[in-house]
Amino acid sequence: MNIPRPQIWRMILLTLFGACAFLLPAQNIDIQDDSNIPLEEKLVYRHQNSVNVAIHSQGFGVGFKIGKIKSIHKTVNWEAEVVSLHSLKEIKTINVSEYFTRPYVYGKLNNVFVARFGYGQENRIFGKPYWGGIETWWTYEIGASLALMKPYYYYVSVYKPSGETGFVEVVEEQTFDNHTQWLNIIGRSAFTKGLKETRLSPGAHASVGLSFEVGKQRSRLQAINVKLIAEGFPMGVPIMDGQRINWLYVTLHLSYNWGSRFNKY
Repeated sequence: MNIPRPQIWRMILLTLFGACAFLLPAQNIDIQDDSNIPLEEKLVYRHQNSVNVAIHSQGFGVGFKIGKIKSIHKTVNWEAEVVSLHSLKEIKTINVSEYFTRPYVYGKLNNVFVARFGYGQENRIFGKPYWGGIETWWTYEIGASLALMKPYYYYVSVYKPSGETGFVEVVEEQTFDNHTQWLNIIGRSAFTKGLKETRLSPGAHASVGLSFEVGKQRSRLQAINVKLIAEGFPMGVPIMDGQRINWLYVTLHLSYNWGSRFNKY
């Protein structure tokens, strides 16, 4: 018996359709249901605050950011941080001929800390895949800087006149300005020595970098940041004796930020 070709195709299609209709209820179809996702992970957030710890090529520091999320591609931040600033020529040593002495840096003039206040932006480069991963942003910041320079004191032994013709050796706390009269450096003085003599040097800074967000929750911010900072001080910031007074410092920063995203109701 010859069956017309159109009927053959019709019978094949009906057979396949019937098989699918029979097998479909037996399949365990894994369709993701967002009913189990916490509500805080579904919200669109407008604010984010974070704190950070940082290490850079000439010191370390801490800071915080107050951010406003403009869109999924852009966040603006008001930032503040305090970092230490060291000279690359600092070498610590210790007087091994004395007991219970502190290490010191020969030729150091000032302990320097820099307070920064700035405005910055984060712009998304690569979004995080739906299964998780790392989100990448490029960042920049501009703002004001204020260097705090506390004189660096040493415990030193010097000869002082005693009577009409005699001299006596005494221990004093002195800065490096008087080093030609020192007989021996015993060690570094206490950090609190010289706090009242702290001087200020205003300046400005600008930075550019990358931020890698590694957090698993949208309501929690966890990011690793790498940035290059250029910072200028018109009045200069002296750190070491015999080194020209630098007015421009360029440093590489690595920091870890953690915080939260939220809405104000």
